[in-house]
Amino acid sequence: MSVTLVLIILNVLVSWQCFNHSGLFYRLAHRPYEVAHQQQYDRWITSGFVHANWIHLGINMFVLWQFGDIVEQQFMALSGVVTGRIRYATIYLVILVASSLPSYLKHRNDPAYASVGASGAVSGILFAYVLFFPWVPIYLYGLIPIYSILAAGAYLIYSSWASRQHRGIINHDAHFYGALSGMVLTSLFYPQVFFHFLQEISPF
Repeated sequence: MSVTLVLIILNVLVSWQCFNHSGLFYRLAHRPYEVAHQQQYDRWITSGFVHANWIHLGINMFVLWQFGDIVEQQFMALSGVVTGRIRYATIYLVILVASSLPSYLKHRNDPAYASVGASGAVSGILFAYVLFFPWVPIYLYGLIPIYSILAAGAYLIYSSWASRQHRGIINHDAHFYGALSGMVLTSLFYPQVFFHFLQEISPF
């Protein structure tokens, strides 16, 4: 069983339980105030397996299923099955934490703030895919082809804008910083992929 499939199953099971138990939802959500004042650092990880609703969960898991398995296969091709899977799981979990740090610093004294979702980690995996395949089309709404690097750029711009709107429980800051973390961590593991990416996008 692939790491991607395990992550999807865990997200579905944990989110499903939280939909039915508000107390569990509250305990697992990312609440910077509780992290800062109660040292509940586990929330940086647990919040990435909780979602606001079935639509939020479905979109994140669809994107993870579509791109995560491909990235995982690339990692295994470069490092072998065991090491590749360990590195893939590692960057997923590290991105969860890294993507939550900006919102933690911004809201650590705000007891009302909360956010949930795997969006930060999923964004990181999507941008790892972009490093490998910058010119492979992504089909927007399943119909409109757009180069992955252009879609990624548009996504960063949207996430930056949305994070300034301060609406809802979905953490758009996590989208932005998760995407950047995914590219940085993948490049650290595989510098050759980063240099290949630069060659692919260079006009020279």
